[in-house]
Amino acid sequence: MELKKIVKISNIIGLISILLLMYWVFSFVLIEVFGLKVFREHMTGMFGLSILGILALMAGALMLNIMANLTRIAERGQQATVVGGKKLIHGVLLVFPLLAAILFGGNYLTIQKKQQLLEHSAQSLIQDNQQQVAWLAGYRFAPKQFQTAKEILILLNKQGRSFNQVSLIVPDKINGKPVLLNLSLDKMAYLGDKTQPAGKSDFLYAADLAERDYLNAAFRQHANASRFDHANGHYVLLYPYQKDGKTVGVLRLSDYQAYGKLGS
Repeated sequence: MELKKIVKISNIIGLISILLLMYWVFSFVLIEVFGLKVFREHMTGMFGLSILGILALMAGALMLNIMANLTRIAERGQQATVVGGKKLIHGVLLVFPLLAAILFGGNYLTIQKKQQLLEHSAQSLIQDNQQQVAWLAGYRFAPKQFQTAKEILILLNKQGRSFNQVSLIVPDKINGKPVLLNLSLDKMAYLGDKTQPAGKSDFLYAADLAERDYLNAAFRQHANASRFDHANGHYVLLYPYQKDGKTVGVLRLSDYQAYGKLGS
């Protein structure tokens, strides 16, 4: 193969490698800074390892250039290359907003899909376990009812793959003060090993201001709209359970998507 062709091929390979590295770094920064969730399971690791392939490609192109002796690049056609290079630069720059749009668009679709899955799961849980959910909403922390409540929560938590945990938030009072209690399997499993019987204060639910406003509207005004929240791969859906037109409990479905972000 002629020396000029070798140089040309190595230049093309090197340029492609540099562009891929630039796009990789740009994607990495967007994913890490904004916590984007785009990739499917196991693809996050592949994305991270892809930089090794890019670096290997760059090293190979550099070695090929050295072996081909870049000082022998002909000056003929240099002017045309400069003109064509302007178009290439414009094309390269246009890829950045396109790549950002793909990443943010993919993250948006991921969030929408997760919300739909959690809402469908909440509806199915209520339809398939009406007696169990109604009993749990009326749980009054009697020691003899503790095991029954725990078994119901175990049953509910095993009826879906689109969430990691489901619990039930109910309104109550402690010493005459209105409070919110979260009946969760983790808490009951922890308290089950204690010698003292579980009380209401063990299940107090700490909600932020926006979440508390939503729960107050759900229980006091009997609003039936759900609430979905997400942050850094954590997804939470609050779904009202109503009986005779009144909200007696709110299902809390939570999930965590570990993949989709590097280092997770």
